[in-house]
Amino acid sequence: MIDIKTWADGEKVTPADMKKYVSGALRGFLEPPACRRTVANLGSQQKPGGVYQVVEFDKPGMGQGAAHSYDTTGGFMSKDPYKIYAPADGLYEISFGLIVRAVSDPLTWVVGALSKNQTDGGSIAASNFLRVGFGRATSTEKVGAGSATVPLRAGDFASLAVHSEVPFLLGSGNFAQFVSHFELRWVGVKP
Repeated sequence: MIDIKTWADGEKVTPADMKKYVSGALRGFLEPPACRRTVANLGSQQKPGGVYQVVEFDKPGMGQGAAHSYDTTGGFMSKDPYKIYAPADGLYEISFGLIVRAVSDPLTWVVGALSKNQTDGGSIAASNFLRVGFGRATSTEKVGAGSATVPLRAGDFASLAVHSEVPFLLGSGNFAQFVSHFELRWVGVKP
């Protein structure tokens, strides 16, 4: 994403160098690639309990969280409903905040897991780089949040899975304040 060049004493800086090594680098820092996706399920979209479920997110600008979602790459990062893609090599901050609501039975526990380049819930859970237990808001609702900074290559993707012992919904499509989110943001050069 960012090329680095050291000029020798007396070496001329060309307009092409200025564009590539100065203005291009500044654009990367001032306008980093970022994508925030949201989800708020309706009653018909309940998830079964007992296994890790990969979270499906709305396209940026769609659903209950439309005003809180974006993709600065024009759709590259959000091209799949279950993933957020890294458009360039780098360090990325990945964060999420989920509201899990029980369909009928009380929730005793809920776990969320973040992973890279995994597509099914079991794989996400087995190879996660972050696993978070959710806290209780009420007997039928739990909230959880987590974040991690990880190195990704261009084309790598992050995905999120949730496990509950009973059927559940993510957020609520009936209430705008019950919107869950998932975000990937470039924060630096990959080590």
